[in-house]
Amino acid sequence: MEVTCGCCGRVAVATHVLDVPSTDTADHFTIARCGACGVLRTLPVPTDLAPYYATDLAATMTEPGSRLFSSLRRLQLVRELRRITRLGDPGTVVDVGCGTGDFVRVVARRGFRVVAADAGERPFAAFAGEARVPYVRFDFDTYALHGLDLLAPFTVVLRHVLEHVRDPVACLASLRRQGARQFYIVVPNAGSLECRMLGPHWYLWDPPRHLWHFDRGSLEHVCERAGLETAGRGVTTAPILLPSLYRYLRLRRWPARVYEAFGPTSLLTALTAPANLLVPGNVLWCVARPAP
Repeated sequence: MEVTCGCCGRVAVATHVLDVPSTDTADHFTIARCGACGVLRTLPVPTDLAPYYATDLAATMTEPGSRLFSSLRRLQLVRELRRITRLGDPGTVVDVGCGTGDFVRVVARRGFRVVAADAGERPFAAFAGEARVPYVRFDFDTYALHGLDLLAPFTVVLRHVLEHVRDPVACLASLRRQGARQFYIVVPNAGSLECRMLGPHWYLWDPPRHLWHFDRGSLEHVCERAGLETAGRGVTTAPILLPSLYRYLRLRRWPARVYEAFGPTSLLTALTAPANLLVPGNVLWCVARPAP
């Protein structure tokens, strides 16, 4: 099947790689590889993605997890902030797809100016109490930041966001035109050993919320097409082994009281986080800036 690739812009044959059922709906999807640039994508892409963001599993993106999970997450986010600040003053940080505001809180508490942005007219309930942090709406169709009263340049944070958008290049280019002069991008690593080992059971496929599946080469290619060059890059490890078991058990219709113990923000997932270092590197990150 020939499709237009949102990463390289070419019309190319999309080669079947594997079939992956949705974790929390009855739908089935295919992971296909672009014949031109090699990026992986989810097919078919539903016309309306909103129902897939209204499931119980999707709610874990906008609700706080266990206390231990939240504590470990804060430590990880402090390390992530250092990836940005060690390259110089980030200016104001705009966290697009801020969710529960975990990263926003880390940035604000370290004295940097920060703006939260997400799809809703108002922030999620878990973000309440952060009145000192401005909130604006990000349109996931046009990639416009509505209500952003901010002098450029600024740093845009896209933590686990780029894989969700329909056109990653257009998203980056639009944010650049709106004043972004630095990007911090984090995506699942579809080139990781963990992904290859777990195959269709890998939790981070997450179809169809994840429309794109990057490895290092395809992520750099997207940045290049958007007129960006990489100033820093690397891999990190997220606790995904137990959530992959969650996915496996849920797809096989085990009782909810069993598989929920292995959920992505559960206490057990936090307690067993060190085990994930046996297969490290399931997440990619890069800091990118406009090319000269």
